[in-house]
Amino acid sequence: MFTSHGSRVRGLIRDPAKAKSVRSVGGEPVIGDVLEPRSLATHARGCDLIVHVAANPAEKPGRPDLARQVRVQGTVNLVEAARTCWVPRMVVGSGYWVYADQPDIITEQSRVDPQGESRINYDAELAGLAANAPPQLEVLVVRPGMVYGDGAWFRPVVEAIRHGTYRVIDGGRNHWSFVSLPDTATGFYTVAERGSAGEIYNIVDGTPRPWGEFARFVARRLDRPAPASETFDAAVKTFGRTVAAHLRANRAASSAKLMALGWTPVQREFQEGVTQVLAGMGR
Repeated sequence: MFTSHGSRVRGLIRDPAKAKSVRSVGGEPVIGDVLEPRSLATHARGCDLIVHVAANPAEKPGRPDLARQVRVQGTVNLVEAARTCWVPRMVVGSGYWVYADQPDIITEQSRVDPQGESRINYDAELAGLAANAPPQLEVLVVRPGMVYGDGAWFRPVVEAIRHGTYRVIDGGRNHWSFVSLPDTATGFYTVAERGSAGEIYNIVDGTPRPWGEFARFVARRLDRPAPASETFDAAVKTFGRTVAAHLRANRAASSAKLMALGWTPVQREFQEGVTQVLAGMGR
């Protein structure tokens, strides 16, 4: 998205094999690590903006804290790189899972209750916002909803539905907010260009739907049976209480604050966007 607007983008990668994916979207791959401050200072020099979306949720032997280190310490290191290299603006990517389970429409002022992985994202937000000090450094936070694309959470869900192993809790009556990957990208760009320092912005398509409806739609597109329902207690045994609580939570959110900056999602409902993603996946 940034490159399509004429920006020169450096994509930080640890694995040279990822260079192709950076080049495919018009970026310049640079080797570094958010946990190695020296490499960050090298590549941040001359930049006008830093966007932190790096994550590594997989545990590694001897590094059970890696996910937290990448998100939180990575934020701290990028802040320091921004200060050292006089980068004036930084956007910290997070997620709307930091919000509490609630029946009302979620805005940026809604109550938070970060649990599990969302606690890590929330702490990364706090680390970034603590460094917000205009005009030397402006820090903003973005909280996307359920971003669907060929990867992340979406691909495993699609494969589980295809194999008939996916389950929804209590029929999937809880409402979530979705957003396509391209619309998420334009949301980040809008925040980076027009957002106010120290502010938080949700990115969702504005049409919350029951999770079960989403899962059943995917099943129909795959010509597979609708996912079965299971109880919350059964989900706890499978996923643990924290993840099960996330899966049962109501998180219907608004992007009104972002739309006030001029952003409008192309996919206002998930059906067309999901159909396009599945076609691209060969499903």
